[in-house]
Amino acid sequence: MSFNLPVRPSISFRGFRHRGKYNPDGWGIAFYPDECASAAQVIKEPIEAKESKLSKFLKDYEKVKSKIFVAHVRRASVGEKGRYKNTHPFCRELNEVEYVFAHNGTLNKTFKKTLELVRFKPIGETDSEHAFCYLLKCIEERGIAQWKKNDFDWLTEKLREINKYGTFNCIFSDGKHLFCYYDENGYNGLCFVQRKPPYSKIQLLDEDWEINLAEEKRPEQTGYIVATRRLTDEQWQDFKFGELIVFKGGKMIYSNCRDVSNLLLEEPLTCKEKEILRILRGSPHRLSLREIIENSKYSADEIKSAVHSLLCKGYIRQDRRDEVGWNHDKARFFTEPEKRKEIDAEIK
Repeated sequence: MSFNLPVRPSISFRGFRHRGKYNPDGWGIAFYPDECASAAQVIKEPIEAKESKLSKFLKDYEKVKSKIFVAHVRRASVGEKGRYKNTHPFCRELNEVEYVFAHNGTLNKTFKKTLELVRFKPIGETDSEHAFCYLLKCIEERGIAQWKKNDFDWLTEKLREINKYGTFNCIFSDGKHLFCYYDENGYNGLCFVQRKPPYSKIQLLDEDWEINLAEEKRPEQTGYIVATRRLTDEQWQDFKFGELIVFKGGKMIYSNCRDVSNLLLEEPLTCKEKEILRILRGSPHRLSLREIIENSKYSADEIKSAVHSLLCKGYIRQDRRDEVGWNHDKARFFTEPEKRKEIDAEIK
C-alpha cells in the first residue's frame, strides 16, 4: 500500500489474511510508523496468517498506521519451513533508512554463486533474502541519495538481471517509495487498484463482507494497493510483464511500461479554491466550515465542493481532533504546512 496520508491497513489486511490458506508457511507485515518514514517496524511469524492470533489482533489494532505497508504470505520453495529467519518481509539499513523487501517466486541455485554479495549478508537460507542483499549492494554502489528517473530506469535493468535466474515478483520500500516489479514472463500475478474519492461500497472477494469506504476514509486520503490477486470487486489493473512501477505519497510516479505523466499533473486551482486558501491563510487560527462560508462570496454548496477538492489535492487538512465529518459546519480546517509557500504564490 502507498498512500498520501497515514492509513490503517484493516480492509486490505483482512483480505490478505485469507491468502494464507494457500501460503501457509509464514506471514509478515512491514510499515513505517514515524512521520520521518526512515525506521521500519516488521512483524512476522512462520505460521499460517489465519491461524495467528497476532495477525488477528493487528487487523483491528487502531494504532497501526503508515503511508506504506508491505505484507507477505509465504509458501516455502527455498529455505526451511517454520523459521522466523526465512519469513518475509526482510529488513536492512542503507543510507540511514530501513529498506523492507518481499519476494514471490523461485530463483535457481546458480543465482547465489553468480551474483556475489559484499556488505549485506542473508541471515536465513532463502533465495529471496539473497536477492534483497544483492539489490542493496547495487544501490549502495550506485550511490543513490535521492531517487530520480534515471535511477528507476537503472533499477529496472537490475531487477531484470535477477529475473533471468528464475521467477521474480518483488515489492520493496525505503519508507518513501514503494517499488513493485512483475516477473518478465508473467509468473503468478500482480495487479493494483487506485483508491480515491468519491468513495463507495466495496466487497471483499474472499469472504461475504461489504464496507462503505465513504464511512472509513477521510476525503483527502488517496493511494494505491498492490496485490498478487485482486482483493475486492473494484477495478483492478494488471501489471505488464517485466514492469516496474514506483509509487510515492499515494501517486504512481514511474513505470517503464506506461505513461504516468498525466497522473502527476494537478488541476489548476479554481477561483473558489483560491478564495478559501486566502481566507485560511489570513486567519491566525483554524477556521470552521461555517466561518469559511460566512467570509466568502460563494454559496454554501459551492464552498463545500471547493473544500472537498482542496482536501483531495492536499492543500488543506481537517483538524484531527474534530468529531464531525469534513462537510459539517463545525469541521475545522487549516492549510497544509508543506504547501504554504506554493499556496502564497498562488493567491498573490
